Amino acid sequence: MKFDYYIFTPYVPELDGDGPALYRKWLEQVDLCEELGYDCVWITEHHFHHFGGMLPNPQVIMAAMTQRTKRVRLGTAVTLLPLHNPLRIAEDIAMLDILSSGRIEVGVGRGMEWLNFQAFGSEWATAQERVIEGIDILKDAWTKEDCVWNGRFFQTDRPITVLPKPVQQPHPPIWMTANRDPEHFRWIGEHGLHLMTIPWVLPDLGMSREFIAEYRAGLRSAGHDPSQFEVLGLFPVYVADTRDQALQEFGPHWTNMRRIATEARGGVRQEPEFEALVAANRAMLGDPDSCRRQLDKVADLGLTRIALHTHVGGLAQERVLKSLRLFITRVAPVLAAA
Repeated sequence: MKFDYYIFTPYVPELDGDGPALYRKWLEQVDLCEELGYDCVWITEHHFHHFGGMLPNPQVIMAAMTQRTKRVRLGTAVTLLPLHNPLRIAEDIAMLDILSSGRIEVGVGRGMEWLNFQAFGSEWATAQERVIEGIDILKDAWTKEDCVWNGRFFQTDRPITVLPKPVQQPHPPIWMTANRDPEHFRWIGEHGLHLMTIPWVLPDLGMSREFIAEYRAGLRSAGHDPSQFEVLGLFPVYVADTRDQALQEFGPHWTNMRRIATEARGGVRQEPEFEALVAANRAMLGDPDSCRRQLDKVADLGLTRIALHTHVGGLAQERVLKSLRLFITRVAPVLAAA
């Protein structure tokens, strides 16, 4: 099991500070992940709202991170391919892979229905088709000298060579998200992509085990070796000295995140109330012992990586950093030993 960190911050200006202050916090978090031995830091892409909108371009901040770190990997979680020219993304990622000496992971997805696709000259109705076509363009751009495309959304009238080429061969690992549709899990496996999923959004964690099994069945049906592919699960994680302390400190910030998310979606609520999240054991929140017990359950889902989502709703930086340190020093080692 590998342990990663996920940067996605539902933004509370009066608690998180202005843009420069918030970006300094993210860079400090990455520095600690490098020091503590986290495997990868994932950076999200959101737009136009406090629900993640302070991070509209993962590649920009990842460029800064490549120069502050030597070991930890850096990934997009996710790049919203329907909003962008895929060649622009291919060029950005290749440059990052060079700057990081081959430490880049590429997560892609279509985004959320409530996002203003029209502002980017795109549309929700064709978003998934654009993702599928975009993935093929990324692969070609990174591996071929003369590229020609004649797709539904992207065409070239003559061969082009996309530069630079990434360090990793044949290209950086490509991931795709799936959460609720077992057919989508299978499709990702059939197309030989790594899997990202968010088990806690489901009412029962056991559903994720079934969906991940569908993903691996898809890998096998297409002739892929499942042992060569990874499954990342994203979880809210907050570790404190005592369970009561963890719940008291994290709860109000989860409530902030839920409020911000609901506003972004025009009043639609999706995240559970904090009490329901805790009661259903869908997150790792508590003292090191209780988090270890929950980690044991999570490990049984078929994941190869867990990404910690800790900085939510204006949670103080010192508490974010303390939780990151407690998890890797007091929680993770027990699973590693087992």
